[in-house]
Amino acid sequence: MSTRPVIRAHHNGRTIELPGTLADIRAALPADEHAAFDHDIANAAIDDLPAVASAWAKTPEMRGHDDAIAAQVAAGDNGGLFNADGTSVET
Repeated sequence: MSTRPVIRAHHNGRTIELPGTLADIRAALPADEHAAFDHDIANAAIDDLPAVASAWAKTPEMRGHDDAIAAQVAAGDNGGLFNADGTSVET
C-alpha cells in the first residue's frame, strides 16, 4: 500500500489511483510533456490549480476519452451524455 497521496478516479467501470502530488504527476509523464506541464502549473490561477493538476494526472486513455467527448459536444452531438443530476442531455 502506498503512503503517497493519490487521486482515486473512475474510468471504464473501474476505480484507478492516479498520482496525487505535483511531483508524482510530473514524474509519471513522458519526458517530452514535462515542459508543458511545468508551464501549465506555473501559470495556472490558484483557483484553477486543482483542475489543471487533475487534468495532467489522468492517463493517456482518460485524456483521449475526454477529448473524444469534447469533440462530440463541439460537433453538436450530445447523444449519450448526462447532466450531473443523471438526466439525459437533450440535443
